[in-house]
Amino acid sequence: MTLDIRLHEASRFGTHAAVCTLAGALLSGPVALALLAVTHPEPPWHGPNAFAQNYHPLQTLPYFFGFFLVGGFVALVASLHAAAMPEQKPRTSAALALAAAFSALIFLNYVIQTTVVPVLARSGTPADLDLLAMLTMSNPRSLGWGLEMWGYALLGIATWLSAAVFRGSPVERAAKWSFVANGPVSLAGGLWTALDPGWELTVAGGIAFGLWNLLVVVMAVLSLLAFRRRHRADDRAAAGLAFAQEFSTRM
Repeated sequence: MTLDIRLHEASRFGTHAAVCTLAGALLSGPVALALLAVTHPEPPWHGPNAFAQNYHPLQTLPYFFGFFLVGGFVALVASLHAAAMPEQKPRTSAALALAAAFSALIFLNYVIQTTVVPVLARSGTPADLDLLAMLTMSNPRSLGWGLEMWGYALLGIATWLSAAVFRGSPVERAAKWSFVANGPVSLAGGLWTALDPGWELTVAGGIAFGLWNLLVVVMAVLSLLAFRRRHRADDRAAAGLAFAQEFSTRM
């Protein structure tokens, strides 16, 4: 009886990554948006002056929680790469590179939203307000939405490529297909943004966001169950190996 330490660590790290992804999805989505709706609702976009007048620092909360979502997804893809069979490594290596590009775009966007936009909103000078309109995600046609949607499109391709690492049990097969589904769904969002900038803040965009957020929660829960199952199996194998070694030394 042997224990592959590499796979054992991949399962353990994947479990933590799934928890981080789930927390990020729930906190940056429904929790933060509900809190803002009650405390400091953001009015529809009517230009940078109106945005600056209605700005409150709490409106950056979804982006701060979004850092956990991004980090969790990168760690999930890394865990799948570490757990991949040798013949799957080319696909998961490409997925890892795409996840890195995804995190660079989204982290840049969230740094802008949490650090640059508040300064511009407080400044109120004409030059800063023009820059504010180009960057804030309150503007449906801003650079922020381009970074957001194309960044998550790259993640969709990454989860698509790495999905086959989940295999075997019904839970793993379900996790596989949820990771596959995220590919075309996220890529379609990026293409839709290129063809129709601003759709994200329409009714259709709100419905699409809700459905995608639900998909992310499903992905996180299924990958958590799959990795935890693997980790427990590895723990049982390690316990059996230790018992066998102890038994053999006493013979």
